[in-house]
Amino acid sequence: MYKVLAVDDREIFLVELKRLKLWGDRLDFQITDTASNGKEALELLNKNSYDIVLTDIRMPVIDGIQLLREIQNEGLCTCVVILSEYSEFNYARQGIVLGAFDYIVKPATEETINALLDRTKVFLDNYYKPKKEWPNSNIKLVENDEQWIYPVADEKQIIKCLFNKDKNTIELFRNTAENIYVLLSDNLIKADIVVKKLYHNIITEVFEKFGWLNNYIDIEFFETTNYMNIVSDNNFIEFYCERIYYIFDFLRRFHLENSQGIIKEICEYILNNPSADLKLKAIAEKFYINNTYLSNNFATKTGVGFNDYVTMVRLARARYLLVNTKLKNYEIGSQIGYHDINYFSKLFKKEYGKNPSEYRNTAV
Repeated sequence: MYKVLAVDDREIFLVELKRLKLWGDRLDFQITDTASNGKEALELLNKNSYDIVLTDIRMPVIDGIQLLREIQNEGLCTCVVILSEYSEFNYARQGIVLGAFDYIVKPATEETINALLDRTKVFLDNYYKPKKEWPNSNIKLVENDEQWIYPVADEKQIIKCLFNKDKNTIELFRNTAENIYVLLSDNLIKADIVVKKLYHNIITEVFEKFGWLNNYIDIEFFETTNYMNIVSDNNFIEFYCERIYYIFDFLRRFHLENSQGIIKEICEYILNNPSADLKLKAIAEKFYINNTYLSNNFATKTGVGFNDYVTMVRLARARYLLVNTKLKNYEIGSQIGYHDINYFSKLFKKEYGKNPSEYRNTAV
């Protein structure tokens, strides 16, 4: 039996929801708890486990969107469904993009709740299966008995272009997303889900392929934005395009595509070990090559000087630490090999236009 937490500030709605005859053995769902706002819901979520949260958007104290953010950040529930009025359609779409499983228009009828629970059961049954039995999540999404195809081929092509640093990557994603909104123009919520899934899968694949990215970019960067001001398909698409371009540009600058053989190995080592001793002599000794050979061949093969590349990598790591840790500036500088704080600040400002303290304060 799947456990449900229902959240709404109107008690009459919760009472009517619980009275529906669809709960229990027939659909394997049961409302085990209710809450009148997001704060109460979070208190329950931190004490108990639930398989699905049904939440209104407009509530006092903590609203549905903020509740969704907290659930996602803390991993408190697998499946969140937004309940809202037609007038709150754009607000509800923000919830979908933030990671809600689905959206139901109020007043919710037994028929719409029944259809929702059918979809949710398929999702949860698959989710709780042993991982080796999971179906290919990229194949299709199911709406009642009608199937609509997820753009698997387009996703693979976009990922391939991104891996190859192909300048057409962004346009290919934009065209694919626009086509999805055209094909699902009668159900924009579902279009949002598919485009979000496409974007999410692309970013996940890149981080799996280039594990060293975790040293320089928090993957949460690709999920966080202020969706309050995003109200159209084009706004959603442009946000995704901007984020994909960000990682495209980062790969282009740091994953030097012209490097081959020993030079490629050295680049990979540097990216994976930004806090190691990366002096030319130390790297040459580690890879059993001559200093001069390394210096000359690195520049010839990559188009970037060895020391310039190491500096760029170290400063990118410093930027990550400034934004994502509470380490002091001198501790960050020391960690990446710059023990003179003034020299570190000078290099950082030259690269990013602000000294470390200014950058950290701006990023917060």
